[in-house]
Amino acid sequence: MISDLPDDLESEILSRVPTKSLAKLQTMGNTRLVVWDSSTGETRWIKPRTRFRNDDYYGLGYVNSKSSGHSFKILRSCYYRNDQKQWVAEFEIYEFGSDTWRVLDYFTHDYGVFSSGGPLKRNTYWVAGDKEMGMFMLYFDFTRERFGHFPLPFKSFNREDTASLSVVREEKLSVLHQKILEFSNEMKIWLTNKIDETIELSWSNFVLTVDYDKFNLPSVVNVASFLLDEENKVAVCSDIDVDDENRTRVYVVGEDIYKQVYKDTTKASYFNCSTSCSIYW
Repeated sequence: MISDLPDDLESEILSRVPTKSLAKLQTMGNTRLVVWDSSTGETRWIKPRTRFRNDDYYGLGYVNSKSSGHSFKILRSCYYRNDQKQWVAEFEIYEFGSDTWRVLDYFTHDYGVFSSGGPLKRNTYWVAGDKEMGMFMLYFDFTRERFGHFPLPFKSFNREDTASLSVVREEKLSVLHQKILEFSNEMKIWLTNKIDETIELSWSNFVLTVDYDKFNLPSVVNVASFLLDEENKVAVCSDIDVDDENRTRVYVVGEDIYKQVYKDTTKASYFNCSTSCSIYW
């Protein structure tokens, strides 16, 4: 079981995928990668080509195969300083069918990634950004093995803003945005139109705006992850309560509702609890 994994977990890459396929991806130290299938409970332990790094980010996706249905892949991306103090970009693909890694050497890494990946259909999506474009939707097409980008429904050139993604009913993406450095307690969530393998991503007219000041909370809220209930216009959010020994809390929130449904009973450092407060779809 995932809950039985060792305590030396250094970094966790959370991904939301269809319940009939891969459901969770984790790095254990720098030596092991584990993928968990939520439908069977089975795990696969994957060795690195060289090593895994704490600042890796991952994507899960697949290509259609006539002989075997979905052929799953993992994208590993990393941008780090080597021993010579030079910035190095690494991109690798892991093939589940052959249990092998191969290097993708035709990409550059001139952007930052600000959210965990949101796998939907065959691709994985992130919130990313650079100095020229500000924040944008980055995606990786596992069929063509190419990156692409798409505009977000908001403009931001501040990398300290909170922005995260969530998959809705395995057919849409939602994105959350907060202006934390402006000490704003307003949160907005936008929703894409239904996405399938023939329709490109576009933003719908749906917007959920929450003003946390209505609820007289003691501090600025910084949402770590969320799930959107489109029909009822509420979201299940998790964050870190910095006024209560950095405990993780989970709550339902909407324009006129705030209801806490979970609170950690043990205190933790902000660094350690940042990986435990994500919610799965």
